[in-house]
Amino acid sequence: MSERRWQRREFLLTIAAAAAMRSVAAERNIRWGLGAVTWTAKAAGPVRWSQICPDVAEGGFDGVEPFTTKNLPVNDENMNELADLLPKYKLRVSSIYWGDNFHQPSAEDRLLKDCHRYLGYLKRFGSDRLTLGPPPPNVEDERAAIAQTAKVMNAIGKIALEQYSIKTDIHPHVGSLIENPRQIDSLMRQTDPQYFNLGPDTAQLWMGGGEPIEMFEKYKNRLIYVHYKDIRAYNRGLKGYMDNVVELGRGVIDFPALHRILKNVHYRGWITIDLDNARISPLESAKVQMEYIKKKLEPIYM
Repeated sequence: MSERRWQRREFLLTIAAAAAMRSVAAERNIRWGLGAVTWTAKAAGPVRWSQICPDVAEGGFDGVEPFTTKNLPVNDENMNELADLLPKYKLRVSSIYWGDNFHQPSAEDRLLKDCHRYLGYLKRFGSDRLTLGPPPPNVEDERAAIAQTAKVMNAIGKIALEQYSIKTDIHPHVGSLIENPRQIDSLMRQTDPQYFNLGPDTAQLWMGGGEPIEMFEKYKNRLIYVHYKDIRAYNRGLKGYMDNVVELGRGVIDFPALHRILKNVHYRGWITIDLDNARISPLESAKVQMEYIKKKLEPIYM
């Protein structure tokens, strides 16, 4: 795609996004997104945004979250397709989830260069959140690995805010370097809230040994992006969780309590539903989750 076309598209998307933000801001504090993972996690081959966006819109959601996955990578081809589809379906991009080896000193220069690509996409889409996924847990020195992760994430957050007006957050994840409350606390202590904050996933917090309500309350002033995901009660020591994640309201997470915390801190922004395994079709799952949102959560805070 030519640079001129990108510039024109960026201009039009920025105007459309600004208008959408004004409209939404007048009515609601929360915008609801769906993560692409619901479509990609079980797909046998490549997935296209043209398969996802119609379901998201029909399900009543406001936007989508791309993430760095092999069958729908965050690259120019897929972002160009998404840019064409968003206006058609009146959707926005909530964030981009970028997972990488943030703990490796040898990767630091590449990461600080790569961040501009993700931030450039977000800027073009009028989105103001970048979500970072933690690296694998197999490290020789956990303290050193978390310290390096904090250093790089701080640097990315500084670039994001100062050059793109985008805020950056960590998404703690079970089976990663930033999984449990101790590791989350360590990363939060070593990062500057001016540049870097928290984008928790409720089921990931629970699986990592934390209590979502306690974690939300503890970091309520550093919550800048949120994943809502429910999970059945099961042995937290199990390695797999695909059979246990479920639609909102069907598991153990107390979403009304979490929603009241967000209300108390006047949270404004996105909550993305990030369900890895829908046992019904993605569209049916979206409708089930939106029904729960409207019945149980919007009466508390919207």
